Amino acid sequence: MNGIAANAAAEFKIDARRIADRLDAIYECGGRDDGTHARIAYSPEDRRGREVFSEFSRRLGLSLREDPAGNLIARREGRVREPAILIGSHLDTVEDGGKYDGAYGCVAALEVAEALAAADFVTEHPIEIIVFADEEGVRFGNGMYGSSAFSGGEMSAFHDDDLDAEGVGRREVLSAFGVDVSRSGEAVRSRAGVHAFIEPHVEQGNNLNRAGHSVGVVSSIAGVLREEITIRGEANHAGATMMKDRCDALATAAVCIAKLPDLVAAHGEKYSVATVGRIDVVPNAVNVIPGLCRFTLEVRDGDEAVMERIERAFWAELARAVSASGATAERRELARHAPARMNAWVRAKIGLACAACGYDYSTLPSGAFHDALQMAKRFPTGMIFVPSVGGVSHSRMEQTRPEDLKAGAEVLLRTILELDACEGETDESI
Repeated sequence: MNGIAANAAAEFKIDARRIADRLDAIYECGGRDDGTHARIAYSPEDRRGREVFSEFSRRLGLSLREDPAGNLIARREGRVREPAILIGSHLDTVEDGGKYDGAYGCVAALEVAEALAAADFVTEHPIEIIVFADEEGVRFGNGMYGSSAFSGGEMSAFHDDDLDAEGVGRREVLSAFGVDVSRSGEAVRSRAGVHAFIEPHVEQGNNLNRAGHSVGVVSSIAGVLREEITIRGEANHAGATMMKDRCDALATAAVCIAKLPDLVAAHGEKYSVATVGRIDVVPNAVNVIPGLCRFTLEVRDGDEAVMERIERAFWAELARAVSASGATAERRELARHAPARMNAWVRAKIGLACAACGYDYSTLPSGAFHDALQMAKRFPTGMIFVPSVGGVSHSRMEQTRPEDLKAGAEVLLRTILELDACEGETDESI
């Protein structure tokens, strides 16, 4: 960190209690009569959460606007008009989600703005805090809508006639929320207008918690491949068909599914994961041998070659099982997203900030998707993780310790100062 940034950072105070209070206020926006909490994208609860965030922003003197994709943007001016340093995450949640997922990134950014204002410090670059629209994808089954539009990403997965669980179309839902779907493409930000993007987030895994580190520097966001596999056997009477005469689709699937953990261990890397999360059986009757078994396979890793290696190993195992039972198998690809590596320049600045704050940190990949996945396709992007106690997330039991909330915000602040002191990622101080 250069002398100007270091001296300025010494004047700033991060308040853990203020962070926690703001998280509590946003969390309560999703409270329900049955005791659960949720802010599903474009719901009244989501709107209330945004209103609370907006009020916090106004009190800090930040300007506010919503872009054509429904992203909420709070801005603190710098000495120059652009490029801006962006900090962001999301406020929408899964059903009965936790207090920290997404919201922490937005609130930590507010805390940075508060610390800068209290010190009467003006950064060279403007700072924009972005609440991205519909990161979770609960409403329509595909997430990161706002960040996809903002970064000029692939929008082909989003259709005007996508329906939610109540049969209401995306266009109608977003229109009621004040967003014109046909104009979402206008939200794209130019590369020249962005100095860097940082997303603070809870880890949603147990690595930092296990290591005893308050901060993580994200190296990459895992790619994912999803397939639907159908095994066809022969439905028959469960009582009258001898075991040697059966062609059981479920039993065939079970043979290879049971070996999935060993396949990942043999062909994957440290953070590789694979999951069979859904199984459908036909005819699904207590006294009928399953004639058809359809299940999903999901593989995630930070290296696309590793994902493909696990995929091939699974298919080899499935081929052996099918050959032994006399069944047949076919597959249909549901999704294939390449991993996204975080920008080396931004990662280096986060590492310097950790050292300046005196925090040991872990460098680790993210197995979960984040808006940073989309942003990394266009802008210099980095992520700061703080630990989830026990690795629990997407749950009301989600928890992050106050001292870790503070540590993440302190590292975020110093990272912003590091980035602000540089002209760009070609700066010689990298």
